[in-house]
Amino acid sequence: TCSMEDDWAPGTIVKTWYKEDEFENGHAVPYQVLLDTVNFIYAPMDDDDCIKKSTASPVPLRFDVGDWVKCKVEGGWEPGMIANTEYREEGLYGGRLVPYEIKLDMGDYVYAPCDNDMFIRKQLRFKAGDRVNCFADDGWMPGTVIETELEDDFEDNGRIVPYQIQLDMGDEIVVQTDDDSYIQHSTLPPVCRGELNGFIHVMSKMLIYNEEYDEAAKMLRERITLIRSKIDNNTNHSDVAFWRVDLSNLLFYSAEMYHAMGSLEEMKAALDEALTLVEISQDKSKRHRLLNVTAKLATHAALTSDKHAALLYSEEAIILAKETTGGHDSFRLGLIMFQCGKLNVACDDRQRGLGQMSEGVEILTRLYGCDNKHVRLATEDLRKICAKIPDDGDDLE
Repeated sequence: TCSMEDDWAPGTIVKTWYKEDEFENGHAVPYQVLLDTVNFIYAPMDDDDCIKKSTASPVPLRFDVGDWVKCKVEGGWEPGMIANTEYREEGLYGGRLVPYEIKLDMGDYVYAPCDNDMFIRKQLRFKAGDRVNCFADDGWMPGTVIETELEDDFEDNGRIVPYQIQLDMGDEIVVQTDDDSYIQHSTLPPVCRGELNGFIHVMSKMLIYNEEYDEAAKMLRERITLIRSKIDNNTNHSDVAFWRVDLSNLLFYSAEMYHAMGSLEEMKAALDEALTLVEISQDKSKRHRLLNVTAKLATHAALTSDKHAALLYSEEAIILAKETTGGHDSFRLGLIMFQCGKLNVACDDRQRGLGQMSEGVEILTRLYGCDNKHVRLATEDLRKICAKIPDDGDDLE
């Protein structure tokens, strides 16, 4: 252990009679020491006020004879195998015992002066891009290796972190130990973003249907928080664009949840943010996502009795629905057309409203036939409105 400013620090002697160019007149100091914190220091005097033998129990070596490792040599890292442990050789480090003798794959023998990731590391089993299963808080979870040999905490404990993993559910975790207790090979294919978002959408709809709103909110909130973090901490423009698409979808799912809960203020906030994200995007799904958000905004406006805003959103949704279907009939187009017609009637544009309602009924009839329950209800609704005599203030044209 070596005397530092405030305390004694444990370490390992690396060299005896150590010299540096800065030392005057070729002076040498008794010891160069590698502290356990991975800092090199030197002991200017060989006395107990400066350096003394540690009374701490020796730390067991990490590797055994036959283990595959890689060693820091001049020019980089080279793979090899442990040939001997606690090795001593005359003339080597002043005859001091070293943790390992290693036979490199190239045939040379080298020595590790300390059992530390600065000099010798385990050969990792996986590389970036490999599919793995990781033991996390919730049990075994599939993911992909995105980085190896992280040195974020290297200065504190002299150890690298073997792996950083992107879990299929979106979280990023680190794996501290490269063994089967924590990380294993996986044969599962990676889950694409679309599949994951689809799963979250289905799960949220199921939870909403079962009125398990707290669970739905927790799942969506966790995913949204993760995506926001990725956007804030990512400088890659294409990655940010992808995450913005995901975030807009998740906000839309949240709006569906708030709609079911009757939380209209939160519903509007989620839709407004989703709309902003969709409008700045340039992906192929933009028109479909814009239709989803616009139609839901029309629903929100109707729920808050803002019939003019509902009408504006509905008219825009009709245009978007026609664009997304290429002009072909669809249930959604027929329904939006019918509902928009009712809003126009309510907003005193009776002639336009009845025309849109009639067109909506025609689309639904072509798709499902006149005996369909929804078609019959829409037809009856149209008949009643047509039969109703407009008030004096109504548009009679």
